[in-house]
Amino acid sequence: MILSSDACVRFRSDGSAGVDASLRVSGGSFIYCHTYPDSAPILSVKDADVSVTLTVPDRDTITAADLGTARQLADAVAAYIAELEHRMAAQVPAAESPAAEDAA
Repeated sequence: MILSSDACVRFRSDGSAGVDASLRVSGGSFIYCHTYPDSAPILSVKDADVSVTLTVPDRDTITAADLGTARQLADAVAAYIAELEHRMAAQVPAAESPAAEDAA
């Protein structure tokens, strides 16, 4: 089953709103890091009708906490990549795996 990107807004009983966005990134997705000479960078991810941007709270001042959060993001992306690689390797039939070719 292929899922598409989607987003929804949920209104809580206290009147506040929350946004839930799901990006199903693919070859048609756009992922950019926009850099500027005088302000913080912006990371943007867009797929179909859903777009997410990430930057720091104060674009004129970067804090140690901002850098720590960016490192957490990088660690999560690294774990995501490792899991994709692991699952992709498990999908390869034994006859097509590099180990099978080495044994031949």
